[in-house]
Amino acid sequence: MTYLENTHTTYDKLIAGVAVPVMTKNVTLKGDTATLKRGTVLALSNGKYEIVDTESETAEVKVANTVLAEDVELTGDDAVATVYTAGLFNPDAMTVKASGDTVLAHEEELRIVGIYLAKAL
Repeated sequence: MTYLENTHTTYDKLIAGVAVPVMTKNVTLKGDTATLKRGTVLALSNGKYEIVDTESETAEVKVANTVLAEDVELTGDDAVATVYTAGLFNPDAMTVKASGDTVLAHEEELRIVGIYLAKAL
């Protein structure tokens, strides 16, 4: 298990500032066949993370609580990925699953866990 990992991230306007310290952790993503982009908003359901989806029949998937820190290619099996658990993020650089959903609709849920939204500097 990796406890400390060096990462290199180019500036892509996802992180909106440093007023709130950025925190990360590794989590298990639910197996699927998809490409998830950095900035995807995730929810925890049955011990695994997946894209937040307000149209899901599963209540847990409707509640956002982390942000994907790196692009991930899912090939059907569960995968481990790094997520942001706290920080100040630009909602324009974030994505959610449902077409009628928006990142701003999850602002209060994210704020509860220490993820704040603001326009990039």
